[in-house]
Amino acid sequence: MASQTEQVSRLFTVAEYHAMGKAGIFGPDERVELVRGLVVPMSPKSWAHTVATNQIAAVLRDALAGRAGVVMEGGLRLDSLDSQPEPDVMVLSTPGLSEAPSDRRLPLLVVEAAAASLRTDLGDKAMLYAQAGIRDYWVLNLVDRELVVMREPEAGRYASRTVHVEDTRVSPLSWPDVEVDVSALLPDRSVEI
Repeated sequence: MASQTEQVSRLFTVAEYHAMGKAGIFGPDERVELVRGLVVPMSPKSWAHTVATNQIAAVLRDALAGRAGVVMEGGLRLDSLDSQPEPDVMVLSTPGLSEAPSDRRLPLLVVEAAAASLRTDLGDKAMLYAQAGIRDYWVLNLVDRELVVMREPEAGRYASRTVHVEDTRVSPLSWPDVEVDVSALLPDRSVEI
């Protein structure tokens, strides 16, 4: 039995996390996600983050119209990893959004816009997504105004990591014929981070 001064951690499954949400344990404005069994608070969103997330989704929706589904801030249920992160943008294999992304139906592209969460998105989240088998993971670095593209998940890490600066183009792994201008994803320089 733990003493009163000893802290005890309790890990949760995705099903328990959903049950806590249904039971109203989390406040209506409380922003949390489940990562490896831990309920963790999410970083507050800056206006630049909100603008970038909307621009990423709009650019990808236009570029992949009729070929893929683009989801903003949806839950990615990873039961095998006791996790349910909420990526800023996910691109699904079909335009229809009738089945939620999960271990069995992984998104073909996950994109995070990052300023306050940059360390987490490039570190712990990258390892989580690699371990889940996400083949194409992008982090839009709002601080340095660049896009970090990670691919080739192996043993919980990405073997390939490239950095794309403004005014360069990158193609999603699943759609090599589509080119995305990094500048189109970034908010105007006047938007405060």
